[in-house]
Amino acid sequence: MSLNQLIRQANKAWHGVKLNQPDWSDHSHSVALTGEIPREGVFFHLIINAYWEPLDFELPTPGERAGSPWRRWIDTSLDAPDDIVEWPVPSPISGNTYRTGPRSVVLLVANVAAAS
Repeated sequence: MSLNQLIRQANKAWHGVKLNQPDWSDHSHSVALTGEIPREGVFFHLIINAYWEPLDFELPTPGERAGSPWRRWIDTSLDAPDDIVEWPVPSPISGNTYRTGPRSVVLLVANVAAAS
């Protein structure tokens, strides 16, 4: 199955820096997408900050079935080798917000299988 097919099948919710409040205006510099891919048992939260300043994004709860906290897999504002960590051991994060660096992309994941 392709990544495109997985994303199409995912349960999705769009956000801005605030949950469930995406800013689709022409002047917006940020967006976030939360999804669950039930077939794979994975939750993801993608953050895109095209603004020239860091932004704090609210984080959703990974979901009732997720057995793990959000884990930072990718953060392009960090220096290598911390920008993309080896799978499947991304660093857990705490709190209900994530500071996203200027002009960067962040991918957080939570895995249902981690609860086993």
